[in-house]
Amino acid sequence: MYSVMLVDNEPIIPKGLMKLIDWRSCDCQISAVARDGIDAVRQIREQAPDILITDIRMPEMDGLQLCAWVREHCPRTQIILLTGFPDFEYAQQAIQYQVAAFVLKPTTEDALTEALNKACRLLEKDGSAAAEQRNLLLEQQLLLGEMIFHNRHSLLYTLTRLNALHIQLDNYYVLSMHVLSREETGDVCAMLQEAQRILCACAGERKLYLISRSDNCCYAVLQMETGQDPQSICVQAVEEVDRNTDFVLTIGISRHHQNSLHLSVAASEADDAQQFTLYSSQPSVMRSEDLPKFSENTAKDLLERLRLVESALENRSRDAAAKNLEELFTCMHQAKIPFSGMQQIGRLLHSFCTSLLLSHNLSDGSLPEDYAALHCETPAELETELRTVVRETLLRVGRTPDNIDSIIYEVKQYIDENYSMNLSLDLLAAQVHLSPSYFSKLFKREMGENFSTYILNTRIEQAKLLLQTTDKKAYEIAEAVGIYDPVYFSKIFKKVTGVKPKEYRSQTNGHI
Repeated sequence: MYSVMLVDNEPIIPKGLMKLIDWRSCDCQISAVARDGIDAVRQIREQAPDILITDIRMPEMDGLQLCAWVREHCPRTQIILLTGFPDFEYAQQAIQYQVAAFVLKPTTEDALTEALNKACRLLEKDGSAAAEQRNLLLEQQLLLGEMIFHNRHSLLYTLTRLNALHIQLDNYYVLSMHVLSREETGDVCAMLQEAQRILCACAGERKLYLISRSDNCCYAVLQMETGQDPQSICVQAVEEVDRNTDFVLTIGISRHHQNSLHLSVAASEADDAQQFTLYSSQPSVMRSEDLPKFSENTAKDLLERLRLVESALENRSRDAAAKNLEELFTCMHQAKIPFSGMQQIGRLLHSFCTSLLLSHNLSDGSLPEDYAALHCETPAELETELRTVVRETLLRVGRTPDNIDSIIYEVKQYIDENYSMNLSLDLLAAQVHLSPSYFSKLFKREMGENFSTYILNTRIEQAKLLLQTTDKKAYEIAEAVGIYDPVYFSKIFKKVTGVKPKEYRSQTNGHI
């Protein structure tokens, strides 16, 4: 059944149209009625109809203006225009909006039925075309996935299939995308889909193929001419994700390729770059050509040392940071890394330290924004500067166990005193001057349970006390402990205690 919206500023017209024909016999049903163009736009924003039947002459927004808006925002919707004889020439302007049919007023059953049948045929045609396009896209993705992961086909077969599926990979990059939730729970599949949508929007008219890899990872094959750089597109997508979502997107960019048979090589380059994104000077984006030029084994060793230094910095471990930093230097010396390569490693580590300070709102500009400003000319100078950067970072973010205990105690006390309020992770993290992500990890590490679970358990314990010591009704107790949905309160109370609030009161009556 196709949904139909009727739009007319005279209420009698939609009522008459509803009774004029047997809508079900036309495979249609009236889903909405609007009093004018403005009202129609408001309703269409919530749910676009398959077919729109509208008058021309209406106040504020007339039928032609409504047609223009619908065609821009809901291209699939078919439009039937109601017009009187004086309006007919005027209505010809609506042809540019691809109106399915014109129906003269006062209309007849046959005229309206014919217009509806035409609109339905157009919808069926559009649906078939859309289905064919979806099938083509799926086949394209499957072929590209085979070429990246395990291409068992002959060269001739692969080239023939690329041509048959209209895939031209004569200038392209492969992007390795990875999403990570800032919270401990989250639908990573939905996050990846949103990241893909944002990347596609940033890519604009450029051809982009998405190939699944896992729930939170995928490849994107982006067609771009030689000399064009996809980094700005990727940075824009990452920043858009950071502003508008609760997850983090990182992207590794391959080198530019002109041979479709090099797709798996490009994907491997993008993966290598993606591993270094945490250390990039750009926000979570790294290009393959910007990676240090080392052998595969050396690169793995250096990456592991960088991760160990990173872990020590995040855990505020001065001794571990110093030890792993010296081991990083030793690794570079043993591998006989050229000074230019050592400088690249230094830039990566410095960039991470800067990002760490920014994430805790602790950067006051004392660390140079551009590592090249350090003007190191020898390996010894480089090592000295890196020790200083690491030491300064630790001084800023370092906290002793006593400090951590004090922070958690402060938060616990605040929750115990304000459990009835709307308590958010961002609110309490701000009170102790920590980033939400780090505060969440710290809280769970020290308390043995995550932030939201602790608040919920605190509220349930207070509810149990009120059930035992007062005559308040369950919904009053729910509100008193900060849970404003009585149904949810009853459900979660039973989940925690095993019984509903009323049963708990009966069981514990007189036994506090």
